[in-house]
Amino acid sequence: MTVTVRQAEQQDADAAMGVVRRSIAELCVTDHHGDEETLARWLANKTPETFRSWLSNPDNFCVVAESGGGLFGVGLLRRSGQVLLFYLAPGSQRQGIGRAIHVALEARAIQWGLLFLHLESTADARHFYEALGYRPTGEPVHKYGVLQCFPYQKYLQPNNSIQRTPTRYAGGRR
Repeated sequence: MTVTVRQAEQQDADAAMGVVRRSIAELCVTDHHGDEETLARWLANKTPETFRSWLSNPDNFCVVAESGGGLFGVGLLRRSGQVLLFYLAPGSQRQGIGRAIHVALEARAIQWGLLFLHLESTADARHFYEALGYRPTGEPVHKYGVLQCFPYQKYLQPNNSIQRTPTRYAGGRR
């Protein structure tokens, strides 16, 4: 499967949120434990309207991964360095799609002059993020209902062709 990662557009909203919602419901079962309240709270803002508002925010950079006309992944980075969304469609794991999305997000972070990326991982995604170079930064955080998220951070490697500015440092441990 040949996958293209590109910047998300307004018309991607329905398909992108379909991927996110299916990913949460089907791939994150060990995180939400089938708890209806947890699932409802986690999915509450995962709507096409909310996605469009995220795209309209200049402090967000969002990409989608597509192949053969279908969407298989979504990633969203905030200018603060927070990876806010990172989801793959069920059946799309372990095919390089997640890594390709991450490459695009990391490239934008470097372009913005960020020193690190940070995120809150589900239990199931921890191994994936650790393989990308993220390291745990604290105790699990309770989110919606029974959901626990694990804080992670990745320092970005300096790139000689890009001027890096320490003033963009947004907190956390150095």
